[in-house]
Amino acid sequence: MTRPLTSPRFLTADLSGVADLLRDLALPDDAADLLLFIDLCRRSLRVRAWLFGRFASEPATQAAFRAYLADPQAPGPDRPLWPRVLAAALRPNPPAIQPGQGPHGGLWEIEVLALIKGYQAGLLDVSTFALVRLWRRFVASGRIEVPLALQFATARHFGRLANDDSGRLARELQEVLRFFRQRTGRSLGPTDFGHTDSWKIHLLLHVLDHPRPAYKVSELRGSLPERYRRVDRHEIRGFCQRHGLRRDERPGRPASRNRRTPTAANSPLRPAR
Repeated sequence: MTRPLTSPRFLTADLSGVADLLRDLALPDDAADLLLFIDLCRRSLRVRAWLFGRFASEPATQAAFRAYLADPQAPGPDRPLWPRVLAAALRPNPPAIQPGQGPHGGLWEIEVLALIKGYQAGLLDVSTFALVRLWRRFVASGRIEVPLALQFATARHFGRLANDDSGRLARELQEVLRFFRQRTGRSLGPTDFGHTDSWKIHLLLHVLDHPRPAYKVSELRGSLPERYRRVDRHEIRGFCQRHGLRRDERPGRPASRNRRTPTAANSPLRPAR
């Protein structure tokens, strides 16, 4: 049974919640471990006493860590407590991205990923769809230890569900579970996403893999699989305008394709084609 597809719900909704979910899911395991450690130290006086009395023998380290526990947004010490990459991941509130200044035609990677998830979910709740799909993949993998990033994202989403007195999120979860139950034993594909949305997913995957200041319509159309090459140029222009994807309107030959960037190609959130 295939769901009827019209305009995806996310086109008229705020995608910031989806972007927040994707950030949680992209949290490195080492950073997640540190978050658990920091929370334990914040809540337990005995753990702090052991840590400062037996482990951290440097007064400067003790002072810096105490300051961090009191205010994670306070300026850090001259000598950081942990590597720069983890320090950036541990920031409670990531810096707001500047609209229209991302490397993917004005969009940021997290925005492109959120759009892909939105088109895949269609009429389903995007965050619920993404979480259930990841959990099903995890269970199918046979792994035992649940990634901490997935734990954090699931706990936050369940908190919103449990606090939703309207029952909307619970109904959304039922719809998403029904969607996957009807497709047990096979992977999702164009039949599930619908012809009108599948070409958009392929186009966004090309944008994700080939960051440019702007894209020519001919390049975007040429990146589509053969069965979607008949998509009208006006549709592609409208798609770009709707999502703020900057078009290269200069005359001349299409820009040459860049090699796939490691960040986009290796992202744990990048969907399979």
